[in-house]
Amino acid sequence: MSRLRTLCLILGFGLVAASWARVEERLALYLQGSRIGTVTNSSTADQLNGKPVTRNENRMEIKSQMLGTSLEMVSSTTSWVDENQRPIRQKSVITSGGRTQVVEAEFKADTIDVRVDNNGVKSQKTLAIPKGAILDDDPTSTISRGDRPPTGKSMTVYVLDPATVTLIPNKIIYRGRSQVDVRGKKVDADLIEIEDPRMSTKVFLSLKGDLIKVEAAMGLEMWPESTAPAESERPTSGSKDLALASAIPTQPAIERPEQVTFLRLEVRGVDLSRMPSDTHQTVRKDGDRWLITCKPVLPDPKQSLTRAEAARSQPNWLKPSLHVPSQDPAFRQRAQQIVGSETSVVKAAEKIRRAVLNRMTANAGIGVLRDAREVWQSQEGVCRDYAILMATLCRAADIPTRLVSGLISDDGMFYYHAWVEVWTGKQWVGLDATRPAPGLTGTHLKIAQGNVEEAFQFFLFEKATMKVLEVRHSKPGKAASRRAS
Repeated sequence: MSRLRTLCLILGFGLVAASWARVEERLALYLQGSRIGTVTNSSTADQLNGKPVTRNENRMEIKSQMLGTSLEMVSSTTSWVDENQRPIRQKSVITSGGRTQVVEAEFKADTIDVRVDNNGVKSQKTLAIPKGAILDDDPTSTISRGDRPPTGKSMTVYVLDPATVTLIPNKIIYRGRSQVDVRGKKVDADLIEIEDPRMSTKVFLSLKGDLIKVEAAMGLEMWPESTAPAESERPTSGSKDLALASAIPTQPAIERPEQVTFLRLEVRGVDLSRMPSDTHQTVRKDGDRWLITCKPVLPDPKQSLTRAEAARSQPNWLKPSLHVPSQDPAFRQRAQQIVGSETSVVKAAEKIRRAVLNRMTANAGIGVLRDAREVWQSQEGVCRDYAILMATLCRAADIPTRLVSGLISDDGMFYYHAWVEVWTGKQWVGLDATRPAPGLTGTHLKIAQGNVEEAFQFFLFEKATMKVLEVRHSKPGKAASRRAS
């Protein structure tokens, strides 16, 4: 299972309190009542290119678990900002599982030049700054300076996400006076909500403007170290496993999910308007609920055009992109060795899928988004790494391919996952290199698709409830078809 979604959100969550901790205050990070890390922030005067600037530093250290595997990660971000807190330069370093990603950004008037060193594999990218956009090194420094909007109103700032090298809009809403629970007591506070497209966050400030606590999805909390409660004082004693913390249960549990060919769900508590509807699934709003019907398109060689024909119809999905070096001569050679003389998109893609499955070994302890070249060398990773490697090889074999992020069912829960889709010449067909069987199950629910920047920026199903309305299986039996009342 992929946990990039969870880790990216925690990294962004760690930046939220930076503006209220510019005096080297340490913050304690909790997940469902268990302490999993520490965030340290500081701010000092500095010089950059002969001009006075402010240097803001943020460091997060996490010790947790992912699917029972120990996971440790250290993330540090240094930003040099001008007098208006607009970033001039930024450097982010993320280390986990023996891997390191370094992202350096130079902010110009209309663009941002970004250099990425992914465990020794280097690439560059230029981002366009939206016209009129307010840039910041974290989503709250504007408000901390007193530029908050009127109660109930909002303002939007853009923050660079180093993991996917994208600009993320954050809507900041000042909710006014509220109360927050501090060790069993209600305390008056100012409430600020930050609506990131991926997750919403609540920041509680004292009436003097000091940070009290930060709350987010999955039971994430952040407290100043000086006032942080001990774990024994927390109202819950949750799991430190990030995959379990972000999983979504279904009612009833889905039996034999690997054999599900059709699934119909009722989802409440989350806006699914951004989920794709296509031949794989349909997503429809019905009153205060959403209805998802998933009936995956299975790979069929009879419905497949040749690789050359498919490539001519979808040339944009052959191009290299962030972490997908499809024009690298080494990958072109590897892809040719795998597919040989096979011309059918479906048959060639299946050869690549099996080659990735056989080459890779699961390792849930790596929390860094990785380039396909490093994935190929290491031969280990999580579903996101399998998908990036498969997409690179497929594109290198002239098979139009896009990355997909979404959910998959296991043990009565939906977990975040990643796979690919290939263009057969008539439609997009999903393939999952982490499972032995070809094709997808009816529990592969798509949330986002595209290159790394689009596919791995999907939103979290926070506060969602899922009810199974109908499920069908590929093999007959007592649970072969069940319709819930």
